[in-house]
Amino acid sequence: GVLAMYSLAVALALVAAVAGQQLSIQNQQKFPISPLLYSAFFESEINYGSEGGLYAELIANRDFETLGRGLIPSVESVASGADAPYHAGEGAGLDPHEPPANPQDFRPWSAINGATITTDTSTQPFPTNPTVLKVVSNCKAPSCAAGVHNPGYWGIAARTGMGYNLTFYAKVDAGTVRVQARLVSSSGQPLTVGPQIALTGDWALYSVAITATATDSAAVFELITNDDGTFWLDSVSLFPADAVAGLFRKDIFDQISAMKPGFVRVPGGNYLEGNGPRTRWNWKNTIGARQARPGHYNSAWGYWVTDGMGLYELLMLTEALGSQAQMGIYTGYSMGQQYIPLDQSQVFAQDAVDLVEYANGDQSSKWGSQRAAAGHPQPFGLSRLEVGNEEALMGPNDYPGHYRLITQAVWQAYPNISITASGRWGPSIDGSPCLTGQKCDLWDDHYYRTPDQMAGMGGQYDGYNRSWPDVFVGEFAANVGNHPTLGAAVAEAIFMLGFEANGDKVKASSFAPLLRNVAGTQWNYDLINFNSSQLFTLPSHSMQIMLREALNENLLTSSLTGTDSSTKATAGVSGNKLNIKIAHYSSTPLTLNVTIDGLNVGTQGQYALLTSSQGAEAANSLDRPANVATEYGTLTSGATFLVKVPAWSVQTIAVTMICDAC
Repeated sequence: GVLAMYSLAVALALVAAVAGQQLSIQNQQKFPISPLLYSAFFESEINYGSEGGLYAELIANRDFETLGRGLIPSVESVASGADAPYHAGEGAGLDPHEPPANPQDFRPWSAINGATITTDTSTQPFPTNPTVLKVVSNCKAPSCAAGVHNPGYWGIAARTGMGYNLTFYAKVDAGTVRVQARLVSSSGQPLTVGPQIALTGDWALYSVAITATATDSAAVFELITNDDGTFWLDSVSLFPADAVAGLFRKDIFDQISAMKPGFVRVPGGNYLEGNGPRTRWNWKNTIGARQARPGHYNSAWGYWVTDGMGLYELLMLTEALGSQAQMGIYTGYSMGQQYIPLDQSQVFAQDAVDLVEYANGDQSSKWGSQRAAAGHPQPFGLSRLEVGNEEALMGPNDYPGHYRLITQAVWQAYPNISITASGRWGPSIDGSPCLTGQKCDLWDDHYYRTPDQMAGMGGQYDGYNRSWPDVFVGEFAANVGNHPTLGAAVAEAIFMLGFEANGDKVKASSFAPLLRNVAGTQWNYDLINFNSSQLFTLPSHSMQIMLREALNENLLTSSLTGTDSSTKATAGVSGNKLNIKIAHYSSTPLTLNVTIDGLNVGTQGQYALLTSSQGAEAANSLDRPANVATEYGTLTSGATFLVKVPAWSVQTIAVTMICDAC
């Protein structure tokens, strides 16, 4: 009798709780949801996200032009953004925070087994890359194996059976010098097999394939000879044979691809602006033969880049992802500086027009012909630009004037291009071109907050002025305090559900930053984190994939009662699916009574659930990459059904609608 009375009491309590915690869904469509709502922002050079990351090149300082400027991969490592060096610029003609070149610095290259190496600018295959490496073997024994050594970006990943494609330019002073390329382990054991290469005469391109016979995540590259002679090297490049499109590291690419981004904003960000005209991203210096690109110092984040991940490669990336690019346009503003005067800024408007021609122009056009020569005769179909980044100066001749100059030129040449403006990110927006009569298709809002703060921002756009532009929330993260945890992911989910709830104005969003090499960190808290051979993603990555998989075509009217702001839910339809999304930022689980009015739905639904028994602080790491992972399963559904909502969780539920034409 006591047990029966207890069971009845528990049941009644559950009924009472459920009655007070309810998600009611009506068959009333509020507005369409943008298919671009879940997009991505790839600041292509922060945290060695491209060179040393997604861009699959394995040789650091392949063109010998780094010359000691900034962080040197494998020589220095930075695991925390707080420890990242920030170099003061010195000397005439340098941008702020741009260090001078050291003409004798060829790091991370080094000589091995008695060879002597020096930089040389008296000869080169490409005048735009004047520095090459001179190697004197000093071989006096038949098996001296003298030459050069490169440890890559904090190690090169050798994998048994993997092929590697090596290209390099070389010349010799006389006769023939036979060299062999190989990967070796940290203890000096050979890990690859490959043929000897005979170097003769003046500058020439050499290509060879090598294959790994063992696995080592910290391998180094060597180019060795048993001949006594002198040779010069330039543009030494090694790519794994499984690189996507021959360009992109496969495991990192796959993680981005899983997000199915509506578009990808590239290349930045602060990287776009630099600290001055020498260190900004200038797309015209990033196209053409990769061996001939001059490269530049990335003053925004403190390291040299070869510009291997140039405009062409970024367009190739978005195409390979089945997505599209939103290309950043430099306005004449660099960080901490004044705008370049308007009467000197016509070049930036022309650069924007030329960029679209490069992406979309006919093969007979000046810039379209260069794209075709790079290997892509068909247009990329670029349809989106973003003018500037986090613009703060709103005087008539500052951002508003430069925005007008650029957009007028672009729209005159390409009237159908969508242009996003710099939006709200902290400073006053008084005087913004978007509020003073200029056309802005969208503007770009940025938010970096603590998890607790972001968990309270589910209604951020509820009171948004509907006469203002449509919104791209182009940078957001619950990163303040650096807690890359499940709790932060749930906070970000609440914020993101607010985008959907205000989908009449919020049209796109993207987390930032996207990529981080854990040995070359300038910014903590990044979505995809990796070393030479492994990676892990934040719980937020799984959460964002869940929301993207449940992308709605139309939002339905719904109401959540009996809960506070720590819980947010939305409902919508896509085809014949009713999608429900729930985020719960609390240590107390709850049970929701879901009621569906006006829709005939099936009796079984599918759910995706992100949570952990370890609580809000559960996190992933290189050692435990799947510690926080999405669980998939089925549940009983119908016009009324119960949903268990665990503590610290994000959940999506898909229920099939039964109808003649959904």
